[in-house]
Amino acid sequence: MNKEQEKRPFIRVLIATVLGILLLITIVPRAKCIYDLNQRKANLESEKDSLTKQNAQLEKAMQEANSPQNVEKIAREQLGMVKNGETIMVPVLSE
Repeated sequence: MNKEQEKRPFIRVLIATVLGILLLITIVPRAKCIYDLNQRKANLESEKDSLTKQNAQLEKAMQEANSPQNVEKIAREQLGMVKNGETIMVPVLSE
C-alpha cells in the first residue's frame, strides 16, 4: 500500500501537467490572434485618422476652388474673359 500512495501524487502531477499543456496549446494561438487583431486595429485607426485629415484638406480645397473669386480668376487668366466695360489688352511679343 505504501507504493500505491507514492504513485498517486505522481499520477496527479502527470495529469495536471498534461492538462496544463493542452490548455497552453489551445490558448497560445488564440492569444496570438488577439495580439495580431489589436495591431491591425491600431494600424487601421491610424490610417483612418490620416484619411480624415486628407478629406478635410480636400473639402477645404474644393470650397476654395468653387469660390466666386477663384472662378473669376480662372475665367480671366485661362479663358481670357473680361467684365462688361473692360477692354482686353494683349501683349505683343517682339522677335
